[in-house]
Amino acid sequence: MEKHFLITTIAGIVFYIVYYFFFRKESFHKFNRFYLLGALLVSLLIPFIRFTIPSSIVAVEQISPLSELLMYVQLPELTVSAQTASGLSLSTIFWGIYWIGVAFFAFLFIAKLFKIASLIIQSKKNREGSYVFVEYNELNAPFSFFHYIFINSEAYNEEDKQKIILHEKIHVKQRHSWDLVLSEVIGIILWFNPVIFLYKRSLQIIHEYLADHRVLQQGIEQGAYLELLLRQLMFPNMSGVVQNLVPVIGHHFNYLLTKNRFKMLKNHHYSKWALAKVIFVLPLIAFLLMLNCKNKPEEPRTTEYQFTIENTGNPNEEVTYNIDISEGEDGTKQINIKKEDEAPLRYVEDMPEPVGGFDAMYAFLQENLRYPANARDKGIGGQVFVEFVIEKDGSVTNVKILTGVDPELDAESVRVVSMMPKWKPGKQNGKPVRTFYQIPIRFTISKD
Repeated sequence: MEKHFLITTIAGIVFYIVYYFFFRKESFHKFNRFYLLGALLVSLLIPFIRFTIPSSIVAVEQISPLSELLMYVQLPELTVSAQTASGLSLSTIFWGIYWIGVAFFAFLFIAKLFKIASLIIQSKKNREGSYVFVEYNELNAPFSFFHYIFINSEAYNEEDKQKIILHEKIHVKQRHSWDLVLSEVIGIILWFNPVIFLYKRSLQIIHEYLADHRVLQQGIEQGAYLELLLRQLMFPNMSGVVQNLVPVIGHHFNYLLTKNRFKMLKNHHYSKWALAKVIFVLPLIAFLLMLNCKNKPEEPRTTEYQFTIENTGNPNEEVTYNIDISEGEDGTKQINIKKEDEAPLRYVEDMPEPVGGFDAMYAFLQENLRYPANARDKGIGGQVFVEFVIEKDGSVTNVKILTGVDPELDAESVRVVSMMPKWKPGKQNGKPVRTFYQIPIRFTISKD
């Protein structure tokens, strides 16, 4: 699981670097908005995204692992226990720190929501269509959160007030608050990512760009609007320094009054390289996603033929062979001919039994199974399903994992099952036959 956090962190940093150097100064704000939101979501989910590049398909019948699990004869579960020292493992410390961080940032988020809710409850409200205007303290700048617009009407003349309200209405119409809430929630989950704050800050800046441009499209004169923003910056009680007095989860009219915001107000056109940047970056993002893929290398193409050869020593006996014709990358072909083994059966009249009985078999497994130290220290446990075949002579072969938990636990399960002494083979119509079996092995950890 720690690997997932590492992948998530790297992906988030890479995506933000792409935004910072390629898109930050461009004026396609809608694209930037959804790029940042998408980057946050992909960073969160990328460890769980797996693509498989299929190999060449051979026309042979296959049974899914789940079907096999249900169809095989399953032995009772074997449990392997291990005790950890009273000291804390690295995994325990890691998860302890992580959940403390989650709790801390969740508390901050809830505190912000509580503060906004308190303002709504305690202040005078006036509904106008789908908007609710909340009379706000004069010490703080106007801001909006969902359909609530907080403003002190007495602090502005009517002309300035209408411009500010138009700006905040655009935030409401374009549902910018949903972006902020989503970024806050993802920020709680990925609080350890050093660029999470930059994502949230960039989203708020883009929201201001979008609202500013939309205000000008509504017919507000650019010079008058810039003058209003400058007055907000110059007015001490409305400056960015006082933003700490209000919940930063909302949209503030004078948020980040920097030269970039004024520059964006005047820039209504994309640069000539804007589209080229998008075309270049999209394949780059796809490449980053592919780095997390589970690639299966292309195998040589194989064609299977089946034929019978009459046994000259015994004309009544037929032997079946397989011919495998494989073509390598250099075009050369290799032909392999082998006698076809009798397929193992799942159920037979007389099922195989361990020599000495099942109690002896479980005692053998219990005695020889060892809990891998690395998995134990990391607190890794779970149930491993092992499949094996009892041959006609009673030997145990074809041991493999149907459902695994961890490479070390899986390997230990295969090692010990492969060591089992010979069984009494299964019989069908009085003749020994190959028979499938399956056993679940559970690895558990208990504290001292």
